[in-house]
Amino acid sequence: MIPILETKFNRRSKISAWTVILFLSMGWVSPSLFSSEIFPLGILGAKGEAKDDCHWILIQKVSKGSPAEKAGLIAGDRLIGIADQIFSKHSAKVDAGGSGPQRVLGESLDEAASHQKEDLRKVSLKVLRETENQTEPKTVTLVCDLPYRPSIRSPEGIEQLIQKSRQQLLKSMKSGGFWDAPVGLTGDRVLTAWACVALMASGSEAESESVVKILRWLQGPKGRAWIPENPLEKGPDNLGNWALTATAVALSEAQIKNPTEEKKKVIQTICDALISRMDETGLFGHDVVTGYRGKGFNVINTLSHLAWAISEISGAKISADSWNLSLNQIRESVDPNGGIRYWTMKKTGTKDASLRTSSMALALCLRPDAPKLKNKFCNYLDRFNTRTREAHAVGSMGMLLAPAALWQHDKEAYQRFLKEWRWYLSLMQNHKGEIQYIGGKRNNGGDSYLGKNRIACVIALMIASPPNLRLRIFHRQ
Repeated sequence: MIPILETKFNRRSKISAWTVILFLSMGWVSPSLFSSEIFPLGILGAKGEAKDDCHWILIQKVSKGSPAEKAGLIAGDRLIGIADQIFSKHSAKVDAGGSGPQRVLGESLDEAASHQKEDLRKVSLKVLRETENQTEPKTVTLVCDLPYRPSIRSPEGIEQLIQKSRQQLLKSMKSGGFWDAPVGLTGDRVLTAWACVALMASGSEAESESVVKILRWLQGPKGRAWIPENPLEKGPDNLGNWALTATAVALSEAQIKNPTEEKKKVIQTICDALISRMDETGLFGHDVVTGYRGKGFNVINTLSHLAWAISEISGAKISADSWNLSLNQIRESVDPNGGIRYWTMKKTGTKDASLRTSSMALALCLRPDAPKLKNKFCNYLDRFNTRTREAHAVGSMGMLLAPAALWQHDKEAYQRFLKEWRWYLSLMQNHKGEIQYIGGKRNNGGDSYLGKNRIACVIALMIASPPNLRLRIFHRQ
């Protein structure tokens, strides 16, 4: 499997790379082979790696002309502290979040770069450096001059993050109104739909020329979002339900603002197709077949609920029986801590539950017929906000939806989320203002197949945008 994953896939190949995520998500390939702790070091303009139980960041790359290069930082250095702070140890445990070097570095850089006076933007970097003539590394202190950047805690900092993310995302869009994922059509549809949602969330021109073009592409060549006339027939690519649920959210948000008969028909077609692909017990799969030898696939249940809830608000008709049948599966899958398990089977864990739980929480915020259950899910997202990056092979997806659910549920919970992930939003912006991907601690394979830096822009926009209230998923009726 490994050589295949490392190969650039031919988009016309009979075997789509996106299907490899099936192996990743089921644990058939060890997640440790693909997860990576190499991450951007923000405004320093470098990249490094944090390893479990180590109190340093191993520098992997330093960009030319960056503040880090000008300060003398080189690949192979071990960054052990900044200013008067020495890093504590990094942990591979998901509940540790960014605690350790990542948090200290990100928050320190965010604070230092926000000063108006140049002298206050000088930071000292404490480094362990190997030398040829010494058996032990020597300690070196480097003085680094940072360019000005408003703090992510300020409205100006959030607005700059939004604008940089929008510009970078739109620049990578194809002329046809879509983003080409490395894995073929399903990846294109998933990435394009969530990119569309993020652009509508963050811009005042909800029906701008670019968004109109994207929406037209998402409807598909026959106005059926690539769904065959018989929705139980496999479409042109794999994992179609991931694409359909995301497309329903994008089209419904646009339909609520600017209703058209064209979008209405596509949305209804998607909702009906999802219902037809659910089996008689309420179980789903990635596509037209119930997943994993009949055990189902809860994340498609929860994403379908989100699609149905927002589609109903846009004017689509949703089967109450189908909603309740699927909801019963979710009720049976709720862990005592409030997270939604992979399956109904107990003891399958919730450390990767952020996408399942956030999408279901958001669905119940939009269609409030189970308030106690909704509160349980939202409380899980708040209590375990350090886990939000961990969502099986597509770690980004929890980061997309949890902020919206928390904003709807409790504004203070949303603020706690921003505080927890301040380091992340700081480090994902390099010295040029480019947005760069920071993965989770486990399996980031799915994000690779969407395009990491592009999905990073979507993440940034969906974290920063709820207070703007430009999407229906951000506010109650």
